[in-house]
Amino acid sequence: MREVTVLTSNTVEREVDVGTNKGATNYLLTDGAHAWNTSRGMVIAIMLLPFFICLSGVLAALMGKEAYKWFIGEDRFAENIQVILWIISFVFSFNVARSQVRKGDYLFGALYVLLCGGIFFIIGEELSWGQRILGWTTPESLKMMNKQNETNIHNIYEIGETIKWIHLMVGAYGTFAPFIVLGVKSLQRYQKEVSLLVPHLTLLPYFFIPFVWRVYRNFFEDPQRYRFVIQEYSEVIELVIASAFMFFLLYQNRQIKKMSDDNSNGSS
Repeated sequence: MREVTVLTSNTVEREVDVGTNKGATNYLLTDGAHAWNTSRGMVIAIMLLPFFICLSGVLAALMGKEAYKWFIGEDRFAENIQVILWIISFVFSFNVARSQVRKGDYLFGALYVLLCGGIFFIIGEELSWGQRILGWTTPESLKMMNKQNETNIHNIYEIGETIKWIHLMVGAYGTFAPFIVLGVKSLQRYQKEVSLLVPHLTLLPYFFIPFVWRVYRNFFEDPQRYRFVIQEYSEVIELVIASAFMFFLLYQNRQIKKMSDDNSNGSS
């Protein structure tokens, strides 16, 4: 067994035994509760949510084709929840960008402005830029290239393939970056900056699941018998990805609030 010194979210050093599975789990839950400023039970709930999402998709498939279509179909449950999560993520990202700019940290402020732009683009794509709401006709030039005949680019064949690799990279980043940060001691001095870019370890399942899914989907052939179920299950994984960004940005907003509360208590 061994002990490591860990810098928590407000730079208080703690000695944590991580030499056993029990020690590593205890560290994860304790540090997670401290970082999120919540209970260990809530941390467990956050970590289990992506597995619940995946299981819900499986149960919907087992209930039959109609139930599965209700869960993963266009403008159905999973996609509607995705849009809601992306809208929440946009608001959270904007709040972080504004906070960083107000502090004079223009680099991270600009990065979060870019993230706002990316999330806005995703929301527009998910809604086909209002086509599904307003009901306009897809231009013929786009309809020929779009596999769903809609006004968006993510369903254009070549671009759709590129997005699959982007999902793989996002999953890999969120899976491995937290361990790199933990393993490289020189990065601990930049913990405040790193935490703005790297998901907390408690969010690992939200990135590991999409990473494993994309490795399978990008490198292996689907069994013909279950081709429809597997292909459409990607909508469930996209819901996990949307949840990943929402919780990552929720975490950042909680850090902003914590620092604001600490400053208020310090000045009183």
